[in-house]
Amino acid sequence: MVYYSSWDAFEKAAEDIYAGAPDCARYSIKYRNCDAALVLKVTDNASCAKLRTEKLEDLKKIAHLHRKLAHTASNRAEPIKDLSPIFPESPKAKPAASEAGEAKPPAPQQQTADKSKAKLRSKKRR
Repeated sequence: MVYYSSWDAFEKAAEDIYAGAPDCARYSIKYRNCDAALVLKVTDNASCAKLRTEKLEDLKKIAHLHRKLAHTASNRAEPIKDLSPIFPESPKAKPAASEAGEAKPPAPQQQTADKSKAKLRSKKRR
């Protein structure tokens, strides 16, 4: 097992391992709470590459590497830069039902919730 000290060297080694044997290559990400560090490991049972990082900035690099390896595994013809964003933007607010001309959905049954709360209170008193 080789621990790489730079991200670029690890990324190249990981891509080479995965490209060489995509059917048996695997990678894992492990968080070590005692060290507050992430350990990335890519192996194909013949060779192994590991990287240990404590930098928060490396999370985007890790996500990008994950997408590259997933792209290689799925054999998509679509290039990586055209894939959907990693962190999608929040959905826009939906128009009100009266504006859209649609009927409002039925209101939740408040009585059922009140009854169940009352039952829990009575059980606690006993």
